[in-house]
Amino acid sequence: MRKALALLLAAALALSAAGCSTFFDKEYYASEEYQAQEQEAEEGDAIGSISSYAALKRAIATLVEEHVESAQLQFLNYEGTISTDISTACWEVKSSTALGAFAVDYISYDLSRIVSYYQAEIYITYKRSESQMAALEDIGTAGALAERLGQVLRGSETYLVLELSSTSVTAETVLDYLETVYYTDPLACPVLPEAEVDFYPESGVDRIAEITLDYGLDSQELSDRREALTQAVEEITAAVLRGETATGEITEEETEAETGAEEETETASGEPEAEPGEADALYALCLYLTEGCVCDETAGSTAWDALVNGTADSQGMAMALEALCQALDMECLVLAGRMDTQEHYWNIVFIDGQSYHVDAANWDCLGESVFLVGDEALWGAYWWDTSEYPVCPEGYGYFGAEEPETETETETESEAETQGETESEAGTD
Repeated sequence: MRKALALLLAAALALSAAGCSTFFDKEYYASEEYQAQEQEAEEGDAIGSISSYAALKRAIATLVEEHVESAQLQFLNYEGTISTDISTACWEVKSSTALGAFAVDYISYDLSRIVSYYQAEIYITYKRSESQMAALEDIGTAGALAERLGQVLRGSETYLVLELSSTSVTAETVLDYLETVYYTDPLACPVLPEAEVDFYPESGVDRIAEITLDYGLDSQELSDRREALTQAVEEITAAVLRGETATGEITEEETEAETGAEEETETASGEPEAEPGEADALYALCLYLTEGCVCDETAGSTAWDALVNGTADSQGMAMALEALCQALDMECLVLAGRMDTQEHYWNIVFIDGQSYHVDAANWDCLGESVFLVGDEALWGAYWWDTSEYPVCPEGYGYFGAEEPETETETETESEAETQGETESEAGTD
């Protein structure tokens, strides 16, 4: 009986030993499978080995920059809690970086542990195409932004995305830059477009500005208007330089002046006499503008409306005069203010280095026009922000304003009167 029990125990031990051997063989086989998977991952899209939060965030940001939709990240000897950090890093890249906020819809991941390290599968869904991301322009500073927006208007561009490194630039800044270009260069664009500006993210130093412009006209219509406006400016300024009036005729005074100029000899310096001054040229430009354009505050507000369409409000007439002046290399700017409590536009023009007001929309050509006058002449009827525009200290006196008598003239007149009285007394005697 004892011998039989011993044989049964021996058999049980043998079976138990055989079972253990089978278990350890399976464990070893699983390890082999893992090693094969590790090698395959290293040969594929795996990024490793990440050991810090900074490296983790940088790796995810790199995936976004390259428009990668999925990839593996491997963690080895990681300093921190991977499950928490990976969630935070995905959110920060998506919401706080410029490119992530602009291009990424959402980022998800699967995290798993493989014996000695962690591995994460990253999935990125984009709201921008790869070509849209490739169109990003690195502008940098606010000054470069202003220059680029000038190119945008001159080229009638409708969409652009700019990478900026400035905390001061806002949507209002972009709109102000566009208006500055438009009002200082009337030939740059025939109309002021409506602009929609979005920033990604909304605040911070590094951001992306997405700018969409609507001109209300298609590209061909914009091109046609720009060409017609440029041609009108060239024709008017050429006529003024020839001495023609707004009706295309040369005045009697101008004819006599031309005849006299032909008979005159050269000056003592050997140089011919100078051409008529800037004030006369400006007066001729105003005549052309006011005789060729009807001022109507319900009409259009562009230089094209004034010079091509023949009717414009005060803004359109001010823009037109600026374009004409600039064509003759005369410094001129558009001033926005009020006249009799109503919104009104006019110009400040520089003659011989001095600034004067000119209002082509308030023009009668009979000496009462707002033409080359100083600030004081407009106060009461006009209002403008004096901090935004140059001071115009006095009027030019173009229409024959009395000039102050000089001391020599006064003495000469006094001597003449004395001599006349003496002669009268002598004749009486």
